[in-house]
Amino acid sequence: MQSLFPEPKQTVEERIQRIDGEILQLLCGKPGGHLGLTLTDNQKRVLGLVRYRRGSARAMTIREMQMTIKSQEKQQFSSRLTDREIKQAVRALRMEFHVPVGSSKHGSDGGYFIMVSDEDHGILRGQILDQVRAELAVLRAVDGPQATLELLGQLQLEAQS
Repeated sequence: MQSLFPEPKQTVEERIQRIDGEILQLLCGKPGGHLGLTLTDNQKRVLGLVRYRRGSARAMTIREMQMTIKSQEKQQFSSRLTDREIKQAVRALRMEFHVPVGSSKHGSDGGYFIMVSDEDHGILRGQILDQVRAELAVLRAVDGPQATLELLGQLQLEAQS
C-alpha cells in the first residue's frame, strides 16, 4: 500500500503542489486511489473544506466544518454532516484515496488538516501510536499480558504479509 506521505525528499512547496493537484483531480470527479474510485458527496464536502488547511496550525475542527456546511446550506440546500460522517469521510480519504489528511487532538485547537511537513506527519503518527498503546493497555487489563503478547505477534505476522 502506498504511504500517505511517500516522498520525503520533496520540499514543502513541492508537496503542496503535488497534493493540491491530486485533490483538484479528485474534486473534479477523476477516479483515484488504488481502486480507481470517485469521491462520494460527503467525501467531496470534507475534502473541499480541508483542502487549503495546510499544516497542523491551520486545522479545522468538526464543529467548524459543520458551521461552514450550515452556512452553505442556505445557498445549496445541502444536508448537515454528522461527526460520524465526517470521520468516515476522513478515513476514506486517507485509506482509499491516499489523501494526506492529518488530525490533531490538541485541545480546542485540534481538527483536520492537509499534512505538508514532516512535523505534520509526526503529529498524526504520534497520535495513532498513543491510541494503539492505550488500547493495548486495556487489552492487557482484560486478557492479561500473555494474550496481549500473542496478539502483538499475530499483528506483526499480518503486517509482514
